[in-house]
Amino acid sequence: MNVSEAIVTILAESGVEHVFGLPGDTGMDFYDALYRNEGRIQHILTRDERSASFMADAYARVTGKIGVCEGPSGGGATYIIPGVAEAHGSCLPLLCLTSDTPIREEGRGVLTELNQPALFAPITKWSARLTTADTASDVVRRAVRLATTDRPGAVALSMPADVLNAQVDDDNVYGTPQFMAAPASRTRPDAQAVNRAADLIRAAKLPVIVAGGGVLISRAWDALTAFAEAGSIPVGTSINGKGSIAETHPLSLGVVGGNGARPYANAIVAEADLLLLIGTRTDSTTTLNWTLPAKRPGPTVIHIDVDAWQIGNNYQTAVGLIGDAEASLLDLLSAFGRQQADAERTIWLDQIAAQKREYFETVAAAAASDSQPIKPQRVIATLKRLVDAETVLVADPGTPTPYIGAQYQLEQPGRWTVIPRAHGGLGYALPAVVGAYHGRPNARTVGLMGDGSFGMAVGELETISRLNLPIVLLHFNNGCFGWIKELQHLYHEKRYFSVDFNPVDYAAIARGFGLRAWQVTDPADLEGVMRQALDSGAPCFVDMVTEAQMTETPPVHAWLEAVAAQQ
Repeated sequence: MNVSEAIVTILAESGVEHVFGLPGDTGMDFYDALYRNEGRIQHILTRDERSASFMADAYARVTGKIGVCEGPSGGGATYIIPGVAEAHGSCLPLLCLTSDTPIREEGRGVLTELNQPALFAPITKWSARLTTADTASDVVRRAVRLATTDRPGAVALSMPADVLNAQVDDDNVYGTPQFMAAPASRTRPDAQAVNRAADLIRAAKLPVIVAGGGVLISRAWDALTAFAEAGSIPVGTSINGKGSIAETHPLSLGVVGGNGARPYANAIVAEADLLLLIGTRTDSTTTLNWTLPAKRPGPTVIHIDVDAWQIGNNYQTAVGLIGDAEASLLDLLSAFGRQQADAERTIWLDQIAAQKREYFETVAAAAASDSQPIKPQRVIATLKRLVDAETVLVADPGTPTPYIGAQYQLEQPGRWTVIPRAHGGLGYALPAVVGAYHGRPNARTVGLMGDGSFGMAVGELETISRLNLPIVLLHFNNGCFGWIKELQHLYHEKRYFSVDFNPVDYAAIARGFGLRAWQVTDPADLEGVMRQALDSGAPCFVDMVTEAQMTETPPVHAWLEAVAAQQ
């Protein structure tokens, strides 16, 4: 067999079932190998390389398995970068394959020639080029191993056309299924450090846990819930960590930080005397630009992370536990045992429960509004009533994100919300729903996006229609790049510049691509239309004319503070 057939065989035997991408001149041998092995791997044809990488990212999020995207050389390699960078920044296992110009023509100025390994190096764990047929199989297996071990991340392989067509030794062609999903191995922290951490937690009066995406990648939600219950410790999450504990659990605070947080949750983190960070970076959003919690005087900090880089980064850390989230939590639970909540802790937890009830009463009042344009709170509340607990929400990082983060309560733990938070690229949700659906075909998939994002990814409506996927797309139509316009509104004296769109018939566009589509302007019609779309079993698009950020401030901490200061 040739190298192209070897790559397909290695991926199939490793457990890869889907590849997202589109063809180009330099990848014809690879496509021929996919054609001849169609029963082993399903190729999902996309309309854009960026879409392919976003699909692979979402697939990796909902399955824990390697998401595989591919594209051609030259422009294809440059277009595919956004999703690769997002996956790597979010610690997701992703393999990016790009065909390349022949090695024998290197340096001659052949069309689409560029240094692909250098292009991908800053946004991957490893970026390499297949240089010989003899080593190609080993390189592919190495890429799979690296993607799922230690800190999971993206890897990129450049596949020169002449190498793809070269013959290989069949005996060296085999898969590596042990490394198909992350975490492929679970590292454990030092036992003495675990005991020190347990002692500090036991002595704390007001301990709080903040869980991040590492908990979901590790599938550590059961271990986290057990530990929180053993110590009667409230749990907040980052947006990436949403789902680390069921948000209906009495100990759940919800999302904390600057985007999609509930005010009471941030207040609880601020008053903690001990903060246990698990699988989360102390980034600017989660910590409100490193003021939540305060640094000095601040709480005692214990940090669990598989990546040593993160431990002690930005905050002085009393104990750092370097290890997989689940393995570390199980060790910590064993050392900690169980601690009965004393009177002070019980009173504190009762106060948190009261604040949580009060918050959702306020949200319910906004969600019941019949004002026009439709309030985003009403969209989220209506969706929550109509879908089951195992619905996967895929959202762009603009308008939908803060409302989902703060107001859409997950009834069970796990990865039920898919939002790109490493780099926050718009145009994510429309293609990403395809990856999420193929990762969990038995779950309902709903995509939420703004009109700014729609314009960046509209071509993938054809992909959804061609594949006849039972996906519902909810479109927040506020006629502008709302996030940027709100910044101009709050901080630049309403000097709006280059943020507004012409009126567009988005529903007609969706129908043109073959989807069932509606536009909703009256909130009284919202539930009926949304129910019809959800029950149809067909690709559907609901364009909702919604209130923009300038008059309905979303749950973004800095914006709420700015509005309060102006009143």
